[in-house]
Amino acid sequence: MNNVMMKFGNLSLLCLVILLAQNTASGEELVTFKVEENSPIGTLVGTLRRANAISYTVTSGSDLFTLQSTGDVRVAISPDREAKSQHEISVLIVFDTPTNTQTRLITVQIIVLDVNDNSPVFPRKIINMELSEAKPVGFTFSLDPAEDVDSGNNTTQSYQITSSGSPFRLHQQKLGFDDQYSCELELMTPLDREHQEVVVVTILAADGANPPKTDTLTLNIKVKDVNDNIPEFTRDLYTPSVREDAPVGTEVVRVHATDRDEGSNSRISYSLEPRFNKEGLFGIDAESGVVVLAGRLDRETSSTHHLIVRATDSGQFPEKSTVRLTVTVTDVNDNNPDIHVTFLAEDANGDGLVSEANSPGDYVSHISVEDRDSGDNGDVTLKMFAEGAPFELIKSAGSGYTVQVAGHLDREEQDVWRVWLEATDKGTPPRVTYRNMTLRLLDYNDNTPTFTKSIYQCEVSEISDKGTDIVRVTATDSDMGVNSEIRYYLVSIVTKTADRSSPISFSINSKTGIITSGSTLDRESHSQVNLTIEARDSGSPSLASRALVVVDILDYNDNDPVFSHRHYKTVIEEGSEVGSSILNVSAVDLDDTGTIRYSIKEYYSASRSVFAINSETGEIHSVSELDYEVQKSYNLVVEAVDSGGRRGVASVEIILRDLNDNSPRFSQDVYRATLLHTVLPGTPVTRVSAFDMDSGVNCQVQYSVVQGGELFTVDKNTGLVTTTQSLFGMMNETVNIKIEAVDGGSPGNSEMCVVTILVGSLNTIHLKPSFTSQEYTVDIPETLEPGRHLLTVMAESQDETYKGAIKYTLSQLTRHTSGMFSVDENSGVVSLKEALDRETRDRHTVVVEATDDLGRQGLTAVIVRVTDVNDNLPYFTASSYHFSVVEGVKGHVAVVSASDIDTGVHGIVEYVLVDQDEAPFTMDPHTGAISAKRGLDYESRTQYTLGVRAFNRVNPSQYQQATVTISVIDTNDNAPLFLQHSFTFDLLDSTLVGGSVGVALARDADSGVNGEVYYTLQPSQHSDMFEIDLNTGEIRVAVDLPSISSLLSTYTLVVLARDRGGPSPQNTTAKVDIHIRSTGDVVDQLEQVLQNETISRRARYLIIFFAAAFLTLVLVLVCFVKYQRRSKGQYKRVIADLKSSKFAPAPASLRSVDNRSLQHLSSETVNSRLSKQQQYKYNVMECGSYCPSIPEHLPDDIISASFFDKDGSNGKLSTSANNFAAVKGVDLLHGSEGKYSVSESKLCYGPGSPITDHLTCSRPGTGGSGAARLPESLFCSPEMRECSHSNESGVHSATPPSSSDMSTVLLHKNNNEGSPSWVSSDDSLFKKPLSTAGSSIRDTNNRGDSKLRQVRFQKCHDSFV
Repeated sequence: MNNVMMKFGNLSLLCLVILLAQNTASGEELVTFKVEENSPIGTLVGTLRRANAISYTVTSGSDLFTLQSTGDVRVAISPDREAKSQHEISVLIVFDTPTNTQTRLITVQIIVLDVNDNSPVFPRKIINMELSEAKPVGFTFSLDPAEDVDSGNNTTQSYQITSSGSPFRLHQQKLGFDDQYSCELELMTPLDREHQEVVVVTILAADGANPPKTDTLTLNIKVKDVNDNIPEFTRDLYTPSVREDAPVGTEVVRVHATDRDEGSNSRISYSLEPRFNKEGLFGIDAESGVVVLAGRLDRETSSTHHLIVRATDSGQFPEKSTVRLTVTVTDVNDNNPDIHVTFLAEDANGDGLVSEANSPGDYVSHISVEDRDSGDNGDVTLKMFAEGAPFELIKSAGSGYTVQVAGHLDREEQDVWRVWLEATDKGTPPRVTYRNMTLRLLDYNDNTPTFTKSIYQCEVSEISDKGTDIVRVTATDSDMGVNSEIRYYLVSIVTKTADRSSPISFSINSKTGIITSGSTLDRESHSQVNLTIEARDSGSPSLASRALVVVDILDYNDNDPVFSHRHYKTVIEEGSEVGSSILNVSAVDLDDTGTIRYSIKEYYSASRSVFAINSETGEIHSVSELDYEVQKSYNLVVEAVDSGGRRGVASVEIILRDLNDNSPRFSQDVYRATLLHTVLPGTPVTRVSAFDMDSGVNCQVQYSVVQGGELFTVDKNTGLVTTTQSLFGMMNETVNIKIEAVDGGSPGNSEMCVVTILVGSLNTIHLKPSFTSQEYTVDIPETLEPGRHLLTVMAESQDETYKGAIKYTLSQLTRHTSGMFSVDENSGVVSLKEALDRETRDRHTVVVEATDDLGRQGLTAVIVRVTDVNDNLPYFTASSYHFSVVEGVKGHVAVVSASDIDTGVHGIVEYVLVDQDEAPFTMDPHTGAISAKRGLDYESRTQYTLGVRAFNRVNPSQYQQATVTISVIDTNDNAPLFLQHSFTFDLLDSTLVGGSVGVALARDADSGVNGEVYYTLQPSQHSDMFEIDLNTGEIRVAVDLPSISSLLSTYTLVVLARDRGGPSPQNTTAKVDIHIRSTGDVVDQLEQVLQNETISRRARYLIIFFAAAFLTLVLVLVCFVKYQRRSKGQYKRVIADLKSSKFAPAPASLRSVDNRSLQHLSSETVNSRLSKQQQYKYNVMECGSYCPSIPEHLPDDIISASFFDKDGSNGKLSTSANNFAAVKGVDLLHGSEGKYSVSESKLCYGPGSPITDHLTCSRPGTGGSGAARLPESLFCSPEMRECSHSNESGVHSATPPSSSDMSTVLLHKNNNEGSPSWVSSDDSLFKKPLSTAGSSIRDTNNRGDSKLRQVRFQKCHDSFV
């Protein structure tokens, strides 16, 4: 019991020390004050004022003194030193520091100084005594001294005889061990009773004050005529010496006294005056007078002992005499040297304090060494060992030394120096003393604050509200105390783009360093701001440093792209090369939204297949040939889209400048005319006409004759052909003249035609061969193979008198087509000679001549029209497209364009999306416009890559494909979400300012500034007691909790999480409950736990003994069971009935053995998914140290099977010797196709709970609407009164037999991540998911049955702490 109480006391003391250590900043400090007794009320005793102290509180002490709020200690009740000379009070001082609040406990010792307010007092005022007249002169006797309760000089200091004619003389002597004086009377003249029967002696005792206080003793001596001789010592003073290490019983000296009387009056006995032998160090033999040692001597405690030896005779009235005995103790070197250090300044722990500003030679401390031994034994030398320390030891006068600064001091480099002092005496052997001396450097403000960064880079959205926290700068100061207290100041604001029309301001919290915006922000006015921040400490003089904060104002897409011109107009030459650049449009966006994408939004005048625009550069280029003659100008609408989806448009007008790219074109390739040979010169023959599709001078045509001009001429402007001379004599002749038409271009283009003139008589002029048609027309596909016949031309002679053969030839007048066609000279069959291309030329004119034998010719024209065939693929303006769209937008997203140079239905392009990976887009098959079927969500997907296919409607298999990338632009459409709906934290009431409470964390699914979260506390009744980190969400204590007299048990805060997105930041809140826990309660719980763990030594021995016996028994049982297993092949089991109910047939593999019965439980389940539930409970009664085996085959209708151990302390189901607080349970997780999968897991339980080893199996059912599922949770109460499992259909329970050996198990499945795992729901025992121990066990045959063998369980052994 004594041991228990001692441990409990030690524990209480330990807890008290822990509590005091948590509430004191630098340990306990002792302060001593002195005050005179009888001081009036209000007298100042002393002051405890400390820098940065905010309160002074008396925790315990005397009612005689009071502590004021200023730290002054004053008299409350006038003190009386004689009542109590010393008082103590305990004062708790609370300091306010930059980081937290600290406390210091100070013990104030008040010494009451004596005032001479008491007089000496004799024990008796009157003493009546008798003296024999035989007393000799010089006889002395002692009187009881006068007592004075004052101290020091105020005690009794002198005695004197005031009565006159006294035969006595008074002797007084100060005793060596106290402030008392002995008072002895010496007989100066013999007593003669007959002369004076009574002698009256008046003695005055006085103290040492001025004026002194006195008392009087009246001594009435009656002179008796008996035994008038006193014992007389042979010596007046004995001065023996003895070694201080002499053993008890050593003879010191022998004293001797004699008595001149005879008989019994001369028999003397010796004794020692007790007052002078208070320690009992000496004894004396009453008969022999031998003084011996009765105790151990210590010369250092007292080197001389003054004793009074009394000799007493044996007379009827014994006479006594005394002699002084001065014993000198000789020294032995039995003491180590003592080292005494006196610092110039020291802290509460006694460590020396040295300012780092001290210079070499400055005084640090005084060291004195002493050895209580004497001689060489007390002669001490001192050395100091301080490797690298900037201090040195200097010998001073006597036995003193001084420690001085010997080098440069830097507290920030090393703030504590520990040096060793060695003191050695000169004894034999010498004795050595070592002492550690700690020197702590006091801070001097020699360090400037240092920022964590010289340049802070931060970003803030331009749509942030005024007062938004932007960044927190932090500076540290290597100094201490007030020298390290930092304040922050905003020195200057410099903007990158000085726009005085848009002022900008910022502010900084001088304590926290948090910079906030003081005005609204506009990135377009100020894209970057440089703030100069100064951190200044509070030292004297103050030191400061500066840092640069670069604030990049992040752009919000609040501006549309703006083209450099609202209307672009350009003039280009026709015939420019396909793909050549026509015009560069450019748009600027005041926002910083990345690349601007360009597109042609609207087309006019069928220009879709003519122009395209580079989406990145804005370059407009041609995608097909430009022909002024086809279209003279084009109008487009171009669009610029930024990455935020904002748009700007501009119009583009493209005007073609005509080139002389067309030759004049005659209306006919061959003109025919007839003319009588009798016409006169100047006769009109025919008019030729040529048209030039160019414009201006390029289309002004002039005619001239280039062949045959000797007979004919042509008007250069009108084209009229006339004769220049007479044609007489020309009969039946054909004249071919060539006329050239030249345009006005430079250089000019020309074209020629043939004018065939038949000159003859009136009868013969019309008899030339004549074709059946003056013009033939044929349509052929452009893919017609060369060699194919096109048509047949036929001519007949008109001359009836002459029927000669007609030959067909291609006229040289159509030489540009002569190589592509041919004509059979006999049959007139026109054939294709070379392959045609409609896209190159879609119409050809072939002139066929028919000539008879007389040379007369007839002409006809064959017009070959080339029809289109789908022989060209559609082509995109670009191989890849990139578009951006703001999330949430539904409808039009982008448009792509493709062209087909074929015509008609062959040139109609349609579009379709391919490879869109379930993307939510549709495409207009006719326009190429891409639309979103629903609003896009950036958080679901940030980018889509689509395949776009352009194909011809007639032949979809002919297509071209391009890639379209659509990037989704994030908008602030998600509010921050806390990881929990509410938070609960426990907090000790002793937590200091700045102590962490917990973290309330939120996430925002948006990106960029939209996803940046910052935290604030909503104003509430107690929100000022706590603070929250702006960026991390960590909640900290903001006030001194220990100083609050009445803390609530729970504080409720509301934390606001807000993102930095725009245009409207989103926010959400969460409730935080903070439960205050008493430190005392925690300590009490710890004491209770330790007390419960305490056990007597005898009980431990008994436990060890019985444990050894139990292990021996277990080994025997193991051998026995192994033998039984070999013989029978299975364990002995007892299968007990769990519940009276319907009985199902027992599975063959679980039949009872050894005449023990097997019973089952079969009951209807409330789970609609299962048609029947059967549970099997196996109580392993005699398993010993073996673990139970699991049946090789589980019945098909088993839903769960559990093994329970009911044999109490014998229920250890594992041979493992490891003693750890854990149990391995086996969870059978439902696998696919009805298979079992088994894994081991580890559980810990609390103290005092017997452990239940259990196995839970689940197997799919066969009835209901689906297969059975694993229980979502399993709970077993301490008495196993109810076991339940639950799944998505509800909670189902069964009642097993009651057993006090069952332990509490509370688990639930965690399916959040990865494979299911079992975790505890009991927060008092578990704080995190249970760890997996061991490897998985899986043994599945082809039928899906599970074979489980040798599953081990480990029973908890130690209690949970």
